[in-house]
Amino acid sequence: MASITVTKVAVLSIGKLFGTVNLIIALAVGIIATVAGLVAYFTAGDYGFFEGLLGAIGISLAALLLYPLVMFAFGWLYGVLAAFIFNVVAGVSGGVELTTKTTPAQK
Repeated sequence: MASITVTKVAVLSIGKLFGTVNLIIALAVGIIATVAGLVAYFTAGDYGFFEGLLGAIGISLAALLLYPLVMFAFGWLYGVLAAFIFNVVAGVSGGVELTTKTTPAQK
């Protein structure tokens, strides 16, 4: 068993990771919100063709584009902040010790 100590992480890399995870989750939520929003929109009132079409486009754009992009930005900011705090704390405390196990190469 080998042991390594992590004392620093790449701040922007962690930001991209957190942002991408948030984007994927927000996209899944956006798909569900689009379907629910369109059903609610078309059953709630008596809209003409163009009003209904424009409302549907607005709901779809907000749920499938705007929401995931905003969540990516918040995830990126959170990841950068978390990585920065980790770097400061790990530098003072000596880091986080990880234990690794070496396995033989498979053919």
